Amino acid sequence: MRSSSQITATLLIAAVAAVGCSKPDDTSSSKSQSQPTARITPVSKTDELPKPLAKGDAAAAKPAGPASYADGESAYHAGKYSDAKRIFEQYTKEKPGNAWGHYMLGLASWKTGDSKQAESAFEEALRIDPKHVKSLMNLSRVLIEQKRFDDAIDKLTKAGELDPSSADVHRLLGRSYAAQGKFDHAMDAYRTAIAMDDKDVWSMNNLGLALIQKGRFDEAVLPLARAVELRKDVAIFQNNLGMALENTGRFTAAAEAYKATLAADANYAKAQLNLTRVQAVKVSSEEPFDLAATAKLFVESMRAPADATVVVR
Repeated sequence: MRSSSQITATLLIAAVAAVGCSKPDDTSSSKSQSQPTARITPVSKTDELPKPLAKGDAAAAKPAGPASYADGESAYHAGKYSDAKRIFEQYTKEKPGNAWGHYMLGLASWKTGDSKQAESAFEEALRIDPKHVKSLMNLSRVLIEQKRFDDAIDKLTKAGELDPSSADVHRLLGRSYAAQGKFDHAMDAYRTAIAMDDKDVWSMNNLGLALIQKGRFDEAVLPLARAVELRKDVAIFQNNLGMALENTGRFTAAAEAYKATLAADANYAKAQLNLTRVQAVKVSSEEPFDLAATAKLFVESMRAPADATVVVR
């Protein structure tokens, strides 16, 4: 339990945090319509649309002769997205009935920041094969980036019907709902994703963010602790855990999380601001924070019946 001084300190830092913290990429994703006490930086998953390539990036010569699917795929996996895009542009002209060719063109276009061509390519793949789940999922990512959340949910609903066991589908549904401020729907989707894949750290992180946005800070600590336990090297997980801890009055533990954020990414400016803020709070005493035990509580909560109560320590 927090002391009255700790509660007072929490209220004071919340006002400071609301000014000092703002949103980066979305990853993530979407602005919250309901702000937490201390403003957080919503995060983005690695499946977000990339930034367009800078001018002057090396461009391969137009391939001579028939385009090779294998060459295009190799270029894509090597990170040569402009090359892959050119190859699959030619490949889809030569073999317009191959859904996978259009799918790969969509991916390559997406990676070069050409969302218009990406959407068109994925739609063409789906015209050829309406059950092409990968095209439905990646088209939804393009739509989420464009803030067309209802359209994304429509595509993801179809993908979920075709592949009911896909954790990725539910994670993307969660992001779409969270972007619309439908946090209860988002949390249900993230929990479903985690139930399908108990190592889905991004769903854990995003679930923690949704709980923070609902002001349920104690609960938010659990999935964020598990995400950090699985991936200590991801700076955003550490920072978000710090925000949850800070808002429960555990300033010393929050400071350690912010330090871990900076250890993972020394250029994380918001984490430095967060660390400076909590280090200025004078705390007479504070219970030690046990990351492993807290992460275990989250794992247990996911195994418990839906109506069971998990005690947050």
